[in-house]
Amino acid sequence: MPAYADSWLKVEEGLGGVRPELMGSAEDMRAQFAGLMAALEPRYPAASGAIKTDDVKLDNLIGRVYIPVGLSVKGPLPIGAYFPPGGLVIGSSISDEVLCRTLAEKTSSILVCVQYRLSPEYKAPIHLQDSVRAVEWVHKNASILGGDCTRMYTIGTSAGAGLALAVTRQIFLGLSDAPRDAIKGIVSFCPPTLHPDFIPQVYQATHSSYSEHDENVPIINGSTMRRFHKLSGLDSTNEDYFIALSRQDHARFPPTYIATCELDPLRDDGKVLATSLRDAGVQVKTDHYEGMPHCFWIFPDIPEGADFMDNAVNGVRWVMEQC
Repeated sequence: MPAYADSWLKVEEGLGGVRPELMGSAEDMRAQFAGLMAALEPRYPAASGAIKTDDVKLDNLIGRVYIPVGLSVKGPLPIGAYFPPGGLVIGSSISDEVLCRTLAEKTSSILVCVQYRLSPEYKAPIHLQDSVRAVEWVHKNASILGGDCTRMYTIGTSAGAGLALAVTRQIFLGLSDAPRDAIKGIVSFCPPTLHPDFIPQVYQATHSSYSEHDENVPIINGSTMRRFHKLSGLDSTNEDYFIALSRQDHARFPPTYIATCELDPLRDDGKVLATSLRDAGVQVKTDHYEGMPHCFWIFPDIPEGADFMDNAVNGVRWVMEQC
């Protein structure tokens, strides 16, 4: 197995030599993640005055809007719908707040963080349906928020990255009230695109991250992903959620940015999707983080977190340039 970067090992030392892992029931994992975020929150930078936030009602959902202020640029801004991580079980946290604020400020775009309903209280396809409805709302109300609905993108982290891909597919297939071409680009950080128990033959030669990282890796492992999928009621062959399965649709995706981490069970989910999209003629930009586990940037003291944020900003800018 590849070695962890020294900077990551120092993170674990700072946690008392404990490797952070999500284990147990939904309630257990929510409590574990909440405890981790409570410990990390004092280390995050204070919010700047460059972003105005507002909580809005997206039909029956709640969304938080991040709007840059004091810009020299005039006119409506690009607008993105952001879907938070957590295996469709845990939900958003302070790390998403920091990410959304930073991206909105440094890319001069509006972001709407979508609070889709969670499992196990709600099963698939509720998360996807909620997310599609939220994107419809954002597209319809973009001008009210100061956004340009002709420069709209989806963006997400981990499970939310999977939703950013899945929502876009629903829309270009015409399974939404939004125009089929409403989404001009996708930004996807560590997306789950396959179920660990169903890796199609076409991907098997280049997909080994679930077997390599089935246990004893930070944050999530293969077993964690299986637990998340079971709690969400997701079948391993569900093409609506596991986008790498829908190869027949890959040519229809807009320009897509994908970030992956070496010591992450989802590593090859992102890599095989990037390859399949490129093979289908889609413009794809990628970044990969050697020696790093899943979503390492949520730990504010790790130096590579700044590299991730710079690359994420450039990834969003690249997507917006394709619009």
